[in-house]
Amino acid sequence: MKKVLLSTSAIAMVGAYAGAAGAAEWNVRVSGYMEQFLAYADSDVDNISGEEFGGVDSKQDAEIRFLPSITLDNGIKIGADVQLEANTTGDTIDESFMFIDGAFGRVQLGSENSAGYTMTIAAPDVTFLNVNSGSTTAFIPYSGTAGNANSGTVSVGDDVFRRTLGSTFIENLGNNDAQRFTYFTPRFAGVQVGFSYARDPLQDSNAQIDTNGIVDNFVDFGANYVNSFGGIDIAVSGRYGIAFNPDGDNPQIYSAGANVGFSGVTIGGSFAEQNNGGTDDGQSYDAGISYETGPWGVSFTYFKGENVDDENPTNPFGNDEELAQYLVGVNYKLAKGVSLGAFGAYVDFEEDNGDAAGNVGSSGGDDVDGFIIGTGIKISF
Repeated sequence: MKKVLLSTSAIAMVGAYAGAAGAAEWNVRVSGYMEQFLAYADSDVDNISGEEFGGVDSKQDAEIRFLPSITLDNGIKIGADVQLEANTTGDTIDESFMFIDGAFGRVQLGSENSAGYTMTIAAPDVTFLNVNSGSTTAFIPYSGTAGNANSGTVSVGDDVFRRTLGSTFIENLGNNDAQRFTYFTPRFAGVQVGFSYARDPLQDSNAQIDTNGIVDNFVDFGANYVNSFGGIDIAVSGRYGIAFNPDGDNPQIYSAGANVGFSGVTIGGSFAEQNNGGTDDGQSYDAGISYETGPWGVSFTYFKGENVDDENPTNPFGNDEELAQYLVGVNYKLAKGVSLGAFGAYVDFEEDNGDAAGNVGSSGGDDVDGFIIGTGIKISF
């Protein structure tokens, strides 16, 4: 966008701290990451035949971040964060927002996840494959559709991204990187609180849409506590979000997470829930343990997600889909920002009702299960 209009209150806040900036200079940093995976995966999808999902394959994920900033003479830092997806067919620019840092905390304006999302604490995991908001969908076809022109195509998992089937890092109704205002307090005695507001769920859009008759006014609160006592590290988070529905109940989300670490061992987990969100409704949780010593790290993480199946949400017997994932991994830091990993994962997706079977029951869904064994390298700069 060519122009960014700060709210009157934000301008007034910065003006109250304003000082001469003639000597200040811009600092422009470039950071990012690239993950490369090489793995053998094999899976089975019910209600299609002749599928060949097994084999050795290479996958990747990468992002470049542009971070210009300037620090005024009074210490206030103003900058931006623009994140370029390095391999994508859709969302070329991921988050893009302006930030203002000072003794008053941090203000963010633009396309970014909510305060509660960014403050969430989840189970420890030393891998970069991950099973909580992870990348197993690249190897096991449990999201979207599965099949081919010869065997036919079936609909499998819905609502994986930013929703309870695939993550405890959820957003209300799955709104992702909406244009929003966010404020974080300074951290005091280990405690930090955040607040976000978005008029509508649109991402990367300056359109002034008509919100009459649609869910709008997305409000999100988050908080976490991070501290150490006698060699014991503690991290706890909680969040609540609500949006306003003129035609029914207001959709709400909740989540909580905690980690406890001692002598290189970390144990923890998280929980999230969506209510009054129609086919987005569900629950998710993860739990895990990790051990790190020197450049080495090893972890085991379990994730379980459930939500309403989009294929037949009005079924009187209930119509859910569930995802269970298990991941064990080892990671070795070759150098600063360079990690080499190995992992093994098992994925089990089940749904009550499939588009091919057309009935409710344990055998009625287009279930998917499979495993992944592989290695990967990640660079972060």
